[in-house]
Amino acid sequence: MPDPTLRELSRRAIRQRLGDVAIRIFAERGYAATTVDEVAAAAGISERTFFRYFGTKDQVLFFRADEDTQMLVDRLRERPVGEAPWISLRQIVLVSLDLLDDEAELERERMLRSILNSTPELLAHQLARVADTQRTLGDALWERWIAVPGHREDDADTRLVLRALVGAMLGVLTEVMMHAEDQPPAERRRLVRTALDAIRPGRVDLGGEPDA
Repeated sequence: MPDPTLRELSRRAIRQRLGDVAIRIFAERGYAATTVDEVAAAAGISERTFFRYFGTKDQVLFFRADEDTQMLVDRLRERPVGEAPWISLRQIVLVSLDLLDDEAELERERMLRSILNSTPELLAHQLARVADTQRTLGDALWERWIAVPGHREDDADTRLVLRALVGAMLGVLTEVMMHAEDQPPAERRRLVRTALDAIRPGRVDLGGEPDA
């Protein structure tokens, strides 16, 4: 994919700053009690400028999730043609594990979970986004699968399994982020690898282990 332009990089940086500021203020004051104007002021911009980057108040909380999903899709499409789906999924997860070493990112995730858990409508929105991520990655995996000669487009069983594998992979990352955040980075990485190995599919053509 083409490299981003300077303008795109600048826009990302501003959105990132707004997102970081918003999460901190929402965690401190509560999502419902905080206005867009307060977030904008804390970030050093006007409310009008805020809406140039985010259409609604809740979008500032979720834009990173959309970017992360696109990053995973892009990395998946860069994997070798014909590579077994589980191998591809495992590799794109393993190259993304730097996230588990970033204490600032882990703190951001803690604050975001606190905001979501205290705001039911946001939690519902988050669950819907997770489902969208699973569907998007599952569809990207399926497109790679049917591009291989001999793989059928009417193979409903494989399509279902591929989506289930994506769901399992996302579940591993969620569990480690939620329940092992106080562990050293090396331990979090070990847990991810151990869980991924445990849920490896049984089908050899999908990247599972052959029968002994």
